[in-house]
Amino acid sequence: MNALADMLARSRFYGAKSEPIDAVDVVREAEVDGVRLLILRVHHGGRSDLYQVLVDAADNDVLHHPAVIRPYGAALTAGTPAGFGTLHGSAEGLDGGGTAIQGEQSNTSLIFGEQAMVKVFRRLEAGQNPDVELLSQIDDCPNVAPVRGWVTETIDGEEYTLAMVQDFVPDADDGWRYALGFASLGASFGAEASLLGEATRNVHSALADALPTETVDVADLARSLEEHLDHLLTRAPALAEYADAVRGTYRGLGEGQHEVQRIHGDLHLGQVLRTGDEYVLIDFEGEPARPLAERRRPDSALRDVAGVIRSIDYAAHFPARSGGQGPEDPAAWVAEATDAFLDGYGVERSALLDAYVLDKALYEVVYETDNRPDWVDIPLDAVRRLLG
Repeated sequence: MNALADMLARSRFYGAKSEPIDAVDVVREAEVDGVRLLILRVHHGGRSDLYQVLVDAADNDVLHHPAVIRPYGAALTAGTPAGFGTLHGSAEGLDGGGTAIQGEQSNTSLIFGEQAMVKVFRRLEAGQNPDVELLSQIDDCPNVAPVRGWVTETIDGEEYTLAMVQDFVPDADDGWRYALGFASLGASFGAEASLLGEATRNVHSALADALPTETVDVADLARSLEEHLDHLLTRAPALAEYADAVRGTYRGLGEGQHEVQRIHGDLHLGQVLRTGDEYVLIDFEGEPARPLAERRRPDSALRDVAGVIRSIDYAAHFPARSGGQGPEDPAAWVAEATDAFLDGYGVERSALLDAYVLDKALYEVVYETDNRPDWVDIPLDAVRRLLG
């Protein structure tokens, strides 16, 4: 199993690189045209996770190879998901071969012509994947790519989602790169942000109509935000000097009630596509670091709104940090785009929205501390602004 452990350790989709792999067990195995589709139980740090891989004779993951994608897609179309698993819905039109999207981290997405996309989930968790669960309920919403089918497998009495087939969105631009084009030229992103706000609202409305909503106390939301702060403080010492002020902000949200619902959960400019006349939201799995049960809970739609606001701020600063040119006045560029996004969404700035923006900025401080220390001032500046 050393070869499998080595392969996992250097794979972008493997999420526990900070701990050594103690053991790897094969839970499911099937042959797909000379390669092996495996579900592995990976033991590390006293815990274990399930991962899905497709490996050659040397135990290298080869799911991105066109020669492997063709038989894998053909197996799905035939209704026999590569030797194990159950297909729900349809997987037609995948027998002509396809290509893998480059640069993905958590999962692997395969494009079959301009007809369909298959997302192969790498780290598996018990329960229906939110991507399938949510998108299958709002397939008539114009701002999502509808689900056609999905594959599940029962392991130790619990159901896991292995893959999802959905409509492919042709001729679409990545939302992050699209926004950077405006920022790099110093051009207004206001009209685009307004259109994105409308799309986000449409998706939230569709989810609220299709799935149950709840009414909760604002005080409960504040306690949840404070608990997240406690977790973040253990990971980024730079936040310690702001802790009291952040707690004061959360505790000052007051009383009242707020409706929560199913949301995207990890919305930012990189999770949207710009088509000819609208935005399409993608990747409804939620934050990968959060447990699946937590990602499936109703939450405030303001969390998604806050994610886009923070992403707009990053878009303003990214070009200059990457050796190019950005807006002459990044703060003004961000303010205009943010106002337009909120106007398109149909919500005004509020203390609760600012609390969610603050929560996201605090998380970004942790992320940048771990990955790009030279960038940590971007979210820290946002924290200071929000705290006044």
